[in-house]
Amino acid sequence: MKKFPARLTFYLLNLLAAILLVCVIGYFVLSHLESYTQHGQFIPVPAFNDLTVEEAHAVARHAHLTVVVTDSLYDDAAKPGVVLEQSPVAGAHVKENRLIHLIINAHNPEKVVFPNLQNAAYRQTLQTLTSRGFKIGHIEYAPSEFHNLVLDLKHDGENIVPGSLLTKGAVIDIVLGSGNGRNTVVLPQLTGKNLQEALDILRKSYLNLGEVLPDASIKSKNDAYSAVIYEQDPLGETTVEGGTYVNLHITLEKDKIAALDSLMVTE
Repeated sequence: MKKFPARLTFYLLNLLAAILLVCVIGYFVLSHLESYTQHGQFIPVPAFNDLTVEEAHAVARHAHLTVVVTDSLYDDAAKPGVVLEQSPVAGAHVKENRLIHLIINAHNPEKVVFPNLQNAAYRQTLQTLTSRGFKIGHIEYAPSEFHNLVLDLKHDGENIVPGSLLTKGAVIDIVLGSGNGRNTVVLPQLTGKNLQEALDILRKSYLNLGEVLPDASIKSKNDAYSAVIYEQDPLGETTVEGGTYVNLHITLEKDKIAALDSLMVTE
């Protein structure tokens, strides 16, 4: 029987050993990849609103999450130093160690120069006001040949002069042009959303948030932030006037939420 040369034998043995090593490493990596990436494992984000920064850190640690303060606003209706807003919102599903961004209530009001946004586009106005730290209030319409063009901006019912100093976090109402035709929009379907998601959708749809109506399962303000919309008035996917106020019914009751899921699957 013919023997392989010693050098060739050595080469083949090393090649075989390398292939076996790659197979073993590949099997180990693939078998542990799912647990390492926490595939399919999600954590519901707690509600941090009205908590102090220290309390927020404690809640985050318990939930295996991390929080960081990224900005501050001033709200005289809230205690200084407590959390006013968070991202992702309460109830969102994230993976372990996710960073949650917090906006806290400043101890003293910060003044911001108000920009000149008259005759600006509505979407640009929303973005500019939000980036300057202002809150968006209500949308109202006034006669104008230009549809959805910003005519005026108001704070506490008074028109704002560009260049004025306003408190950061002040609520700004927007006056838009109605255009020459009927000023109608299609009301989006908001059931199944949380309040923050619904508010963002309403703003982008030229609509206003009306009453928020909690059921008996809502016991606190934090519950409201985590709650789900199970009914809206007017109903979604109907045509309404721009600036219409939409009332939202919210719940934490599992049966009502499950009924919404069943309805969505059926549709």
